[in-house]
Amino acid sequence: MRKRIRVNQLRVGMYVADIELNGGRESGQFAPFLIASDKQVKKLMAGHVMTVVIDIAKGADVELDRSASELNHRTAFEIQLKTAFSALDLKEARQCIEDTKPHIRHVLSDARIKASFASDAADSAVERIMTATFSNAGALVAVAKLKEKDEVTFLHSLAVSALMISFGRSLGHGETDVRQFGLGGLVHDLGKMTLPDEILTKTGKLTHDEMDLVRTHPQRGYELVSQVPQVSRPVLDICRYHHERYDGSGYPDRIAGRRIPYAGRLAAICDVYEALTTIRPYKRAFSQAEAINMMMNSPGHFDSKLLSAFVSRMVISGTLH
Repeated sequence: MRKRIRVNQLRVGMYVADIELNGGRESGQFAPFLIASDKQVKKLMAGHVMTVVIDIAKGADVELDRSASELNHRTAFEIQLKTAFSALDLKEARQCIEDTKPHIRHVLSDARIKASFASDAADSAVERIMTATFSNAGALVAVAKLKEKDEVTFLHSLAVSALMISFGRSLGHGETDVRQFGLGGLVHDLGKMTLPDEILTKTGKLTHDEMDLVRTHPQRGYELVSQVPQVSRPVLDICRYHHERYDGSGYPDRIAGRRIPYAGRLAAICDVYEALTTIRPYKRAFSQAEAINMMMNSPGHFDSKLLSAFVSRMVISGTLH
């Protein structure tokens, strides 16, 4: 059985099956190994590794905290939600999710079944999210972190859209631009809907060929969304460039710095933050502090000025909890 854990949870005796950098799997050049000394642990912690996957069938497990064993991740998170937000905020956030669910699922199903972009449904969902994020962005993003297995893609799309809308507003953009950021966030992973189910649902490590195929999803999404003539450039840029890295080590085009379109640089931040702080079937949610620490200590991944703005305007300001 494999578990994804924080680097500071590593200890001698664990079998490291995979290393994850910046929220994504490391390349196939990585060779699994058993940690035999504290020196190996320190080396990993000093190497800007964000998370590690251990195999407890081949090595030691994480030492469970007693309180964590008494409450599962979802129950604990539900308690945190109730302390951070009012009952009304949570009710309105959940209502937004219910209102947008049919529209977003329409977008996803059309991409998968028809290889087409249901732009009207996407526009309807974004309009609802824009309204909800005016006064309730934090609660909406937080509630969307509770993902059942069959809701991961749907709620990730919604949450990234809400983050893009809120971040865009915090940067002073007008509502026309903000709407395009929100639409791009909603459809940024749409290209994944064209990938084989066996890859999307695979729980084990992907092969080289499978990873290469997964890395085609930005281009696939770009091509799918661009079928609709009125789609704006920022939306297309978000689809295509949200996995590019500022140092040029990303994909699909390995472009660097300001050659990466502005909207793509915004999306890279929102996408990774949402992925790190969400509860998924294979991991607990990292805390906001843990996620920001990982992102700030990932040199070359993000536009540092935009990341600093995200921290100050979205985190320190209290917009996000």
